[in-house]
Amino acid sequence: MQYAVITGSTKGIGRSIAEMLLQEGYFVITNYHFDEKAKQDFENKNKQYKDRFSILKEDLSSYEAAQHFISEILKISNSIDCLVFSAGMTDRTPFAEIRHEVWEKAINTNINVPFYIVHGLRNNLVPNNGRIIFIGSICGVYPHAGSPVYGVSKAAVHQMAKELVKFFEKKKITVNAIVPGFINTPRQANKAPEHRKRIEDKIALHRFGEPNEIASLCKEIIYNQYINGSNIEITSPHAAGSAAS
Repeated sequence: MQYAVITGSTKGIGRSIAEMLLQEGYFVITNYHFDEKAKQDFENKNKQYKDRFSILKEDLSSYEAAQHFISEILKISNSIDCLVFSAGMTDRTPFAEIRHEVWEKAINTNINVPFYIVHGLRNNLVPNNGRIIFIGSICGVYPHAGSPVYGVSKAAVHQMAKELVKFFEKKKITVNAIVPGFINTPRQANKAPEHRKRIEDKIALHRFGEPNEIASLCKEIIYNQYINGSNIEITSPHAAGSAAS
């Protein structure tokens, strides 16, 4: 049995990746924070795989939570084939009004906790075919005024994927980041129609990407033996500077 850990996979991109890996025969370990409805919906829609996933309630925004999550993972399996970091948070507080507590929570959630989990599970990742995949964002490539903490943290995620390559080189574990543009997640679906239309008009394909399109790229990275240390953009910008959130 192969085991995959995917943070934040009861909805959006993480859910599509989790469901793809369930279809591929993996045992999936994931977490959710507070959305009981999304958790229940995931369970109901994936009843055929009920013996091959475990959803842990964990707010992955602190060192302590990361350590507890690691301990719960290791109760299920000491051997992890794939780590995917999809959980994240943003904050749209105007720059002048940003509070340090919010900034630090976003930095913890988006960059620190993924590092803690990779570090804590470094000796449990399967040699030769182990995979670490971070979900970044085009906002970490092009500046986006709506959420500086999101852009800064995602840029750090992209760099961390490159930095970790050397540490996992001898075990032949690959480390990559997927860098999506605007994806049709529940958060994007809640935008006003006129706002969505403005965004779509700036995208060459004139539509949002779909979560399953990110999952498809994730699958390719998992099965491809030679993709390593890459930040792979999956977007359709109309012009340089188009950004996602």
